[in-house]
Amino acid sequence: MRSGLRRCILPPGPLMMVMLAGVMFLGGLLYYRAVKIQRFLEPALAISQPRSEFTDAINSLLKKEFGPAGIRGIRFAMGSIVVDTAVLFPRDGRPDASSSQVMKKLGRVLLSTLDNDYLRSHSDMVLVLARYPLGEDTRANGQMRLASEARAEKVLEALYNAEPLLQGRYAPYFASASMPAAPGTGEENRIEFRIVPSEQLHIEVLQRLRKYVN
Repeated sequence: MRSGLRRCILPPGPLMMVMLAGVMFLGGLLYYRAVKIQRFLEPALAISQPRSEFTDAINSLLKKEFGPAGIRGIRFAMGSIVVDTAVLFPRDGRPDASSSQVMKKLGRVLLSTLDNDYLRSHSDMVLVLARYPLGEDTRANGQMRLASEARAEKVLEALYNAEPLLQGRYAPYFASASMPAAPGTGEENRIEFRIVPSEQLHIEVLQRLRKYVN
């Protein structure tokens, strides 16, 4: 029995060669998979990096004005500064001293954005956007749309008053608009300062992808 078992066990030399071959095969397999993953990740990074750099720059400006912890009711997401309406109009739809201070800080953030050559080249416009809940009554929808448009225009005028240089230097970059809100999201209770990306951002993405299509 023991002699049969000894016949099944390889001598140390061949056994080491088999183990070494297995390690080399495993290493080659892992390397092949790593190369495939890298070929996928590099183009994905090239696509996301320009937008990520732009977002980080805007976040830095917001932190400079509002502090690292930020302020409740204000956030930056998907290229937009989103502000709860209660932050801007806390007293029955009217601004007060604290909301005026918030508007001044928002004005400085947008002014710093457009004063920066890099950020301005990647920004086509700043859209002040208010939303309204869409229902089945078309007449009521029309009335709410008009009220929402008036609210967006009111916010834009307040922004200009808080930071006059925005209107003096960059009025062509600004517009106000109204859109229906998605049901159940509470979007009608927010004001969005949407920074619409310019073609330069898309061009930069294509330039970074060029080396991966050859």
